Amino acid sequence: MTAFPGNNKPLIASVVVAIMVLGGAAYFGLEILRSAAAKESRTDIGSVKQATNRVVAVVDGADITEADLLPFLNAGLDKAVAVDRAINKVVAANNADRLYRQAAKTAMQSARNEVLASVFINQRSIEVRNGVTDKDIKSFYDTRVKDEDFTTFKLKFFVSVDAKEAQDVFDGVGRGEKEALAKLAWVRKDGEHFLTAADVPYGLGVAVKKLKAGQRLQPVTVREGALVLYVDEIKANPKPELTKVENEIKDLLVAERFNEDMKARRAAARIELRS
Repeated sequence: MTAFPGNNKPLIASVVVAIMVLGGAAYFGLEILRSAAAKESRTDIGSVKQATNRVVAVVDGADITEADLLPFLNAGLDKAVAVDRAINKVVAANNADRLYRQAAKTAMQSARNEVLASVFINQRSIEVRNGVTDKDIKSFYDTRVKDEDFTTFKLKFFVSVDAKEAQDVFDGVGRGEKEALAKLAWVRKDGEHFLTAADVPYGLGVAVKKLKAGQRLQPVTVREGALVLYVDEIKANPKPELTKVENEIKDLLVAERFNEDMKARRAAARIELRS
């Protein structure tokens, strides 16, 4: 029997992320946005700019600033070693530009786009995050986080590459046959086996929410074969208090607004696809 894959998500994210991402294109990816926002959201950008623009060395007329040392410092090197490594890097870069001009030009264009995109993600996500108010978070909580989203299900499953075998198990479970019931395994093996509808793999949570305890889902085709899902037990749970999920809600609002902003900017851009 094939193991049923798990799908652990943050509390609120498990309820709304899938809907949000499908509803609006996530151009840079939710995780990239979150990491950028988390890294820079509490940083005083003005003071960082002043500190990192300070020149620490010059190689053949090219400045090396504190900003150039950050990758080395973040890797745990002390400042003297970081400066030495940065000098080697500039020497190699200058020689690449002199000896391999065309290859360097191509690489520079690609690197430019990557760097500038990262700058936009970082800076724009800070601006968007700063625009999210406590009122916005409360409104999201009141209107989009519902008790029903936290109902949990004890699910069992059977999957087979043989569609007839899956149908036989489905029918046997419906008749209460011990042999068929014995072929079912827990979807979530740990703890008390409960999971939310949003955690049900293959996006089958919507279908599961329509079932009652003791009912099963008609066999559906997944990548492992024909799947049978059986609802063993259902537990109603209240939604968590706002204070416990406000940070997740803020992250989701930032991602949602960032994606909408990107949609508008893409729509305003002149894009030409060429073969």
